[in-house]
Amino acid sequence: MIERGSFSAAADSLGVTQPAVSFHIRSLEERLGQKLIDRSGRQLSLTEAGEVLDDYARRLLSLEDELERELDALGTEIAGDLLLGSSTGPGELVLPRLCAAFRETNPKAGVRLAVYDTQHVCERVLEGSLELGIVGAESGQRGLDFEPFLRDELIVAVPAGHGLAGRDHISLAELAEQPLIMQQQGSGVRHVLMAAFAEEGVRERDLVIDLELGLQQSVKAAVLDGLGISVLSRLAVDREAADGMLSVVPIAGEGLTRDFFSVRPSGRTPKRIASAFLEFARGWFAGGSRP
Repeated sequence: MIERGSFSAAADSLGVTQPAVSFHIRSLEERLGQKLIDRSGRQLSLTEAGEVLDDYARRLLSLEDELERELDALGTEIAGDLLLGSSTGPGELVLPRLCAAFRETNPKAGVRLAVYDTQHVCERVLEGSLELGIVGAESGQRGLDFEPFLRDELIVAVPAGHGLAGRDHISLAELAEQPLIMQQQGSGVRHVLMAAFAEEGVRERDLVIDLELGLQQSVKAAVLDGLGISVLSRLAVDREAADGMLSVVPIAGEGLTRDFFSVRPSGRTPKRIASAFLEFARGWFAGGSRP
């Protein structure tokens, strides 16, 4: 209006009537308790209060433009940080390379990966301090949605030159007669293995356990050093098997598998970066990429 020089000119540019412009100005002055327009001269001018209001109005319009640009960008690029939690298995075997590949494809996105036990990951997803979790088992907690993320095959890893090296397969009954290196109680691999042994009527006290170690990487190191054989994730030993540093023997029958799951809060709209990460992971695995 000040730029147009009169109420009528301002009304014409806005496509409204001159009384409507005057009404809105009076209403705004009454609401703020300040005169905004100096009408005493031949030309309209802003009072001191009007100049303050004009400055804020221009800043608000600028913010509106910025908001529109940000919202438009949501449909074209992935940006921001994904707060991702993982249990030890996927955190060791799958996610480091996957996160790096996702970051390379989406340079404005970042992933902050924290590794806990499955229960802790689920609790933090539920409370909202993690946007997304990748875990080795579904929990019974309410308020969480689990979806299959990746199927992992368990195999028997033996040192190069071991008597079992080169075998096409080994049965669970035969495996139960072998001295074994085992992961500690509570590990996902051990849980799956012992459940399979139980179906065959094999009790843990029937096994010969030479070593019991904590992390899967520690067990793999013991196998590489020739200290014995163990059941491990194929994901954990693919590289060493390809290099001939150890040998992989599949378990007979349907084999042993375990599933990794993604976990998100029920009923909460996921951030776009979380959905994009899961979509990227599906394509990455389908394309044959391996950790």
